[in-house]
Amino acid sequence: MRAVSSVIVWLLALGVSQPALAHSPIKGIGDFYNGLLHPVLVPAHLLVLIALGLLIAQKGIFQNRIAFPAFFAASLVGLIIAWFSVSGELQLVLLGVAAVVGLVVASNWPVGRYVSATAAALAGLLICIDSTQETLSGREKLVTFIGTGVGVNLLFVYSIGVVDYFSKKDWQKIGVRVIGSWVAASSLLVLALSYSVNTR
Repeated sequence: MRAVSSVIVWLLALGVSQPALAHSPIKGIGDFYNGLLHPVLVPAHLLVLIALGLLIAQKGIFQNRIAFPAFFAASLVGLIIAWFSVSGELQLVLLGVAAVVGLVVASNWPVGRYVSATAAALAGLLICIDSTQETLSGREKLVTFIGTGVGVNLLFVYSIGVVDYFSKKDWQKIGVRVIGSWVAASSLLVLALSYSVNTR
């Protein structure tokens, strides 16, 4: 009886579900807040930002301070490109970036500040290009993009700050490397699943 009721609920849910969009907005919270929450609601974006936060905090914020303006400038360029284009769908590329950065963090590989800045710029550019809004135009699109720019940059800064705060002791530094390995593993699993689905 339980299995039958579960199947009925599942079929009803399929019948009333809305069409899925790659970047569907949350109704009722406004364009700015939809943009602000966008990087949190797209797993590939969130994984890249967490991986970057781990990398820059692990290597030292002061030594890698050039990554901050690089990320900001690249995210601005990415939003401009996204404004004139609806051909985003870079999530597999972003997962690849997250996997590589996560592996660097997990292995504690020594990278210079220019490598960190390049990774930050590449991530900021790709995340914002992938933040296209297919269903919006005009003022709504502009306000959403402003929210996305603010959200992406805040999440970038906060992820670095949180990791830096919790990486003072030796066991916390090990924890940073473990989280980096989780980010890499999650990204690689999704990439492998996507590859196996696309090759069938």
